[in-house]
Amino acid sequence: MKVTIKDVAERAQVSVATVSRVLNQSKPVSPEIQDKVMRAVNELGFNPNPVARSLVMKKSLLIGVLIPNIANMFFSVLVRGLEEECYKQQYTTLLCNTNGEIDKELHYLNLMKDKYVDGVVILTSSLKEEHIQFFEENPIPVVFASQSNNGGGMFDCINIDDFQAAYDATSFLIKWGHKKIGLLSGPLTDMESGFSRYSGFRKALEEHNLDFYEKWFSEGTYDIYSGFLRGKEILSRKERPTAIFCASDTMAMGLIHAADEIGIRVPDEISVMGFDDIPMAEAFRPGLTTVRQPIFELGAKAAKMLMEQIQKKSNHKKQLKILPHEIVVRKSCLKLL
Repeated sequence: MKVTIKDVAERAQVSVATVSRVLNQSKPVSPEIQDKVMRAVNELGFNPNPVARSLVMKKSLLIGVLIPNIANMFFSVLVRGLEEECYKQQYTTLLCNTNGEIDKELHYLNLMKDKYVDGVVILTSSLKEEHIQFFEENPIPVVFASQSNNGGGMFDCINIDDFQAAYDATSFLIKWGHKKIGLLSGPLTDMESGFSRYSGFRKALEEHNLDFYEKWFSEGTYDIYSGFLRGKEILSRKERPTAIFCASDTMAMGLIHAADEIGIRVPDEISVMGFDDIPMAEAFRPGLTTVRQPIFELGAKAAKMLMEQIQKKSNHKKQLKILPHEIVVRKSCLKLL
């Protein structure tokens, strides 16, 4: 039979209320009573119902984390930073893979609400009306990570400046003498990694009086296979760019593989720039010139923002934090000047 709190109280010869105070640390009790209760708990192997306990304590010490793709190294590094910070604060993370689909995001959000999570960190392609409606109806602390659109001050968000980072990456290629530059973009419906990086790329070309070539632009997803397929299309054309900027490191790696298969040397015949600086970027050959965003720090700071929101509750002021980026120069780009 399942051991109950009443069994513990009888073994310790105290009231049920006293056992509850000890387990939930809701009110002080003498060290002697606490020892008696904990001895009874251990002897009987009592395991409190976590949902019931969270209702009493008004916290579950659970944090929900929604990510689009666990296979993407960017997200795995970010989640590691987030999880380590949560662990320091004695919180446990519940990880859900959404494939970037709003229906799955809402499904998991409702599931987490039922699990009484203390807060949620969401990585999503864009802030949608469905998100706003859910959190208006369910005031759960939330941080949108790798996201700059805070709904006009409705949510905590943390990100880099994707527009500026793409602008800087393209300007770097231009300063190195490249005038014919292609782009492997993420989905333009993704307002951060997709559209903002695309816009930063276009702005850099415009300010340097360079043309944007549709034939050297391809919209894909952020994985190696997409980079390979889209890159092969561009590189197979009669006229090729001298450099291609990719919206992620994994796309850049796929592109380099496509170049190798066709017989095009990187960087001698085509320069390739990535985005993110995932751990594999340095080990890849040639080493990937890329935009470094502080991925681990982004996850850790998202967790800290959430903890602050949980602790302050109604007194919390919503924040938008923008972290710095930098250009990391390796071997995949060739200077033409």
